[in-house]
Amino acid sequence: MIYLDITLLLNGCMDAFILIYTAYLLRKRVKVLNVLAAVLLGEIPVVLIVFGFSGLAVISKVLIPVAMVRIGLSTRGLRNLGKGLLYFSLLSAVCGGIYFALSAWTGLSLGVKKPLTITGLWVFPLIAIFLVGGHRIWEKLQKANIILDNILYDVELFFEEGQSIRLKALLDTGNELRDPLTGTPVLLLEEKAVLKFLPEKINQFLHMPWRESPNPWSIIWNNEEYLQQKMIFISAKGINGQTWLPGIRIGKVKISQGKKEWEQPVTVAFVPQTLSTESKFQALLHPEHIPKLTCKEEIA
Repeated sequence: MIYLDITLLLNGCMDAFILIYTAYLLRKRVKVLNVLAAVLLGEIPVVLIVFGFSGLAVISKVLIPVAMVRIGLSTRGLRNLGKGLLYFSLLSAVCGGIYFALSAWTGLSLGVKKPLTITGLWVFPLIAIFLVGGHRIWEKLQKANIILDNILYDVELFFEEGQSIRLKALLDTGNELRDPLTGTPVLLLEEKAVLKFLPEKINQFLHMPWRESPNPWSIIWNNEEYLQQKMIFISAKGINGQTWLPGIRIGKVKISQGKKEWEQPVTVAFVPQTLSTESKFQALLHPEHIPKLTCKEEIA
C-alpha cells in the first residue's frame, strides 16, 4: 500500500534540500516562496506515477526539473539555467545513491521499485551529513591543492655529459642556506632522486665516508681540482643539531611555472630524507630563486 501523503512529504523534503544546497553551491540567495513553488512542481511526477500515468510521468521527469530550477533558484538566461540544472541533477543522483547505499548497509528493506515510507525518514539526516561533510572535505582539499600549486615549480637540472632531470620543487621561504664561498642561494634536493644522473666522480665522492669526518671540507681540499671546483659542504641545523650537507655548483638550472620560465646558476645541497611523503616535490627552492617574489605562502 502506498501512502500518498507520506510519499509526497518525503519527496518534497528531499527536493527542498537539494534546491537549497544547489543555491548554496551557486552562491544564490534562497527565496522561501520560490522553493515552495518548485517543491510543489516536483510532486507532479510522483502523483502521475501513483495514478498510473506512466507516459506523462516520463515526460514530466524531463520538464519538471527544468521548471523547478528556473522557479526555485530564480535563474535567468540559458547558461545559468543549464548550470543550475547540472548541479541539481548531480545532487539528485548523489542523494539517491547515498539513500539506497545506506538502505543496503543498514538492512533497511527498500529497493528501487519500492516507494519511500515513513520508516525511511531517519535516512534523510544521514544523507545531508554525508553530502555536506563530503563537500566540505572536498573544498578543503581543493583549497590545499590551489595553495600548493601556487608555490610548486618545475625545475630542470643540467649536469655534465648531457645529463638532465626534471622534477618538482616547492618554494620554501624558510630556506636561508647559501653557498659559503659564493653566497649563491641553495636549492635543497633529495639525494636519491638524482644519484643516477650525477657525474661519476661526484657520485663516487658522495659514497665516501665523509659523514664520519668532523671537518669534511678537508676531504675536498685533499682531492683533485675537479671536485674542489664543483663540490662544497654547507653547514645546516638539523633535528640532531648542526650537520653538513654535501652540494655541487650547477651552471644551468631552468625554473618554470605556467608560462613563465627563467634560467640561473644554482648551488644544490643534497639531503638524505624524503621531502614530501606523497612525492609531490623533490626539492626546496630558496626565495631568491624566484624573481620578484611577492605574496607567497611560507612553508615551515
